[in-house]
Amino acid sequence: MPNSLLLISHLPIIPPTHTTPRHVSPRMSLNNNNSQTPKPPNPSSLLTSLPKLLWGPSLPPGLLISTVRTAWHSTWQLMMSQLAPSDPSGSYSRPASKFRHVATTQFSRQNLHLYVGLPCPWAHRTLIVRNLKGLEETIPVSIASPGQDGSWEFESSSIPGLDKDILIPGKDSANGCKNLREVYGLRRGGYNGRTTVPMLWDVQNKEVVCNESYDIIELFNSGLNGLANNPGLDLSPLELKGRIEEWNRVIYPNVNNGVYRCGFAQSQGAYDTAVSELFSTLDMLDDHLGRSRYLCGGTLTLADICLFTTLIRFDLVYNVLFKCTKKKLLEYSNLHAYMRDLYQIPKVAATCNFTAIMDGYYKTLFPLNPGSIQPVMPSGCEREALSRPHNRESLSSTESKYVQVQ
Repeated sequence: MPNSLLLISHLPIIPPTHTTPRHVSPRMSLNNNNSQTPKPPNPSSLLTSLPKLLWGPSLPPGLLISTVRTAWHSTWQLMMSQLAPSDPSGSYSRPASKFRHVATTQFSRQNLHLYVGLPCPWAHRTLIVRNLKGLEETIPVSIASPGQDGSWEFESSSIPGLDKDILIPGKDSANGCKNLREVYGLRRGGYNGRTTVPMLWDVQNKEVVCNESYDIIELFNSGLNGLANNPGLDLSPLELKGRIEEWNRVIYPNVNNGVYRCGFAQSQGAYDTAVSELFSTLDMLDDHLGRSRYLCGGTLTLADICLFTTLIRFDLVYNVLFKCTKKKLLEYSNLHAYMRDLYQIPKVAATCNFTAIMDGYYKTLFPLNPGSIQPVMPSGCEREALSRPHNRESLSSTESKYVQVQ
């Protein structure tokens, strides 16, 4: 017997449904207490019923499973190639920022506007330095949130009823645009490239000043002291610049970008390399921070800010979604205390919206989480846990001479 006929022969016999006699008017039928108004089929119930109808309580046929697996893998590779470009080995290759070189760019320092997204660790850097330097009034900020297609979108109105001490997504207060792509498109000559955050905007000249996070935090630290309420704070003092650069050369590829290299790896070999480099660097940092309060001794620097924005997301997102599963940050006693130390610096906690961070990763990165199911927040990431005493004040104010940055 042909397979199609065999399948049909196993289908249950469904009795014909009762129909209203032709001589009964529609009005009488509707008013009859014994009749029921037909309901449209529920798509979810159809999806549930169809498999039971076709193959009963057993698993789907092997051919169907292999077909779906092949189709999904091909679709996943296609989406990942757009979300996270890779090199031939399958290792994630982060695209370079388009707008850089703040020092050589002509712009109006009196009319700057910052665009950010709260889930983004690179944008988070700029928010922290902006707050610490006292630039909140001088440099307004518009906060976008990820849309269903992954683009950055603005809210049409403010969101009432949320904690006023925590930054939340809102309107584009500089240009009134619906999304960040529209903002980029306002610059002279337009723009069709990647529309990323953070982005520093020249309101007067309608031009992108910079969309490279490190360039922006360097500008905020030392280039706008005439506008800052806290100009005396220097997060990159001359005597430590070399040491800060050394730490950045290790932390950026292995930790900041390292978690993305794990999560966006498109081959087992690429993942194995990335996860090994990530955790060997975290081991080294944990050892170093057992003797030094900050990366460069007793002075808070830009290197600390850059490390913090990855650490604060580690157990919340990267440990689970990006497969950084060898250890939780909570298992690193020195690193976790160091993270709490930075979190408790005035004005830093206000930049950490954990709900927005989790939403931005779990509900937006469809190739990594197709069901968009969001796990519960780890207890170690709750504000009460992060506010526990860190007891790091007693650490040496001088960086250990025995620690080598590799």
